[in-house]
Amino acid sequence: MKRTINRMGTLLLATAAAAALLPTAAVAQDYPSRAIKIIVPAPPGGSTDVMTRVLAKVMGEQNNVPVVVENRAGAAGSIGVQSVIAAPPDGYTLVMSAADATTIFPMMKKVPPYRVDQNLTALAQIAYTDFLFAVPANSPYTTLRDLLEASKTKKMAYSSNGHGSGNHLWMELFLAKTGYNKVLHVPYKGAAPAVQGLLAGETDLMITSPASGRAMFEAGRMKPLVTSSPTRLASYPNVPTFAQAGFPALVMGAWFGVFGPAGMSPALADKLHTMLVNATTSAEYQKQAGVFSFNTQPVSRAAFAKLVLDDAVLLKAAIDAAQIPLED
Repeated sequence: MKRTINRMGTLLLATAAAAALLPTAAVAQDYPSRAIKIIVPAPPGGSTDVMTRVLAKVMGEQNNVPVVVENRAGAAGSIGVQSVIAAPPDGYTLVMSAADATTIFPMMKKVPPYRVDQNLTALAQIAYTDFLFAVPANSPYTTLRDLLEASKTKKMAYSSNGHGSGNHLWMELFLAKTGYNKVLHVPYKGAAPAVQGLLAGETDLMITSPASGRAMFEAGRMKPLVTSSPTRLASYPNVPTFAQAGFPALVMGAWFGVFGPAGMSPALADKLHTMLVNATTSAEYQKQAGVFSFNTQPVSRAAFAKLVLDDAVLLKAAIDAAQIPLED
């Protein structure tokens, strides 16, 4: 009798465990059954917003479901990110963001309001861009090393998109790794003012993306000195890499990715990853990515999650190296 009860108990437990998995599998199988919302934690018109709208259009057409984009800017993008963190993990509320809002903002706080590895589910990298180190076209320096060597005896400054922005921290990391840490940081309120500060002679150097700097490069108002890409960029074939310019081959770049709330089932997260990758490999999306010189080579969901965490480590090192005071 005892043996019969044990077998029955085991059977009941196994049945219960299988039943518990059924809703998760069913949800993933039936998804999507209604409109999906992708939040952009930035104002309309920027590259993140433009790419998200193309992504949403293609994703909606491929899956026969409305995919809407909602801009929710403010507090360095954290308002938009936190609205997704608070949403149900059902795949219908997502955020498309770079590291600034998901990773950097919370690290700049004494008490982080959220953590990218604990409060979000990394779904897919939808674009990646390398950096260019740029100077005004009338700069007397033709190599980055010449400029930095001059900083040993002459006051030099660099522009950034703002205190705690990605190009602020990446520049600080570069300066710390190469020993040229006497270059003054001048933060501006956004990419456009940072470029204008450089052109006005208020600063000597800045980090920009190929997309952000393209208009000024083509107009002959700025010139790129080096790229963070491991190989020369096809759109800037005459610009050397870090290694070719005599610097350590640092890993620097900006990813753009889609995240959901924490607690999403692996099956649902994997399905969303496939949907997002399918959209990014479409001809329409690829055409727009080419306009911004974005790299859209697909990576696995695990590889994207690892990249996010690896960058978080580097960015935290930059905060520490620059002794940036944390905010309340």
